[in-house]
Amino acid sequence: MSAPGKGQGDLDVVELRHASGATAQIYLWGATLTSYKTPDGTERIFVSPGALFDGKKAIRGGVPLVFPQFGQPDKAMAQHGFARTSFWSISSIEDHPEASTVILTLADSEATRSVWNFPFSLQYVVSLSAVSLNMTLRIKNTGDAAFPFQALLHTYFRVPNIQEVSVRGLRGRTYLDKVKGGEKAIEAADVELPSFTDRVYTGGKDVGSGDGAKDVTIGQRGGGAMYAVCNQGTIAGAPMPIEIVVWNPYEQASPGDLPPPAFKEFICVEPGLIGRTADDFVEKHELPAKAEACLSQKIIPM
Repeated sequence: MSAPGKGQGDLDVVELRHASGATAQIYLWGATLTSYKTPDGTERIFVSPGALFDGKKAIRGGVPLVFPQFGQPDKAMAQHGFARTSFWSISSIEDHPEASTVILTLADSEATRSVWNFPFSLQYVVSLSAVSLNMTLRIKNTGDAAFPFQALLHTYFRVPNIQEVSVRGLRGRTYLDKVKGGEKAIEAADVELPSFTDRVYTGGKDVGSGDGAKDVTIGQRGGGAMYAVCNQGTIAGAPMPIEIVVWNPYEQASPGDLPPPAFKEFICVEPGLIGRTADDFVEKHELPAKAEACLSQKIIPM
């Protein structure tokens, strides 16, 4: 049976346990999912051996939630926003034959308004079944004026060796190569990561194209698939183009809480609602008053 519990650093967690034997663990600190095991007991999510569980720093690995900014365009706010460094609340935990589900919530507070002065409510739904994990972030503008925002699911997929992995389904997409100072290119093949990689693949045409779902596959180079991934997003009910961030820092850019050679064991493939055009991400998305945005990722291990 799924239930609240305690994790590392004595932090509160929710343990999802599906009847199939699949399990997942989500920390209330940052609403960060830190484990997803399929019914055979295989761990599918990577968490750094140097991750801190102190309720102060974001957990390195798992699935951190990025909101309301990607990176740090607003220097007054922490990188990737405050969702991943806030304590969330449990709204509900339910077990059903088809899936075990937890809903976590976060609303604006004095602390959030001090760096981003907008009223909002977030709802994070994690649903675990025998064959998949589905994560959905819902963003509600509870105020009377529109606000700008960005959001991502910063998923760390566990892999045997980063140098033997490829991401399929992004061929033909324009990407910004952040390792090369934001240089633009068009992906001509499956994405391989032989060295430090930090790319943002644009979602397609400008907003309103309806090009919302991005299906990608993570697999062995020239071999079988390890994960099928479906990413979707909407704003005020309209399908939105989804950006995909592909990242691995290698030793070159590994932060202090990711000690080498841990980088070999994961690939980040992150769906996002980042920018209003496919050309750059300076102009953030806008969420109208009382409207809702939704960002989801469904993971099906192969």
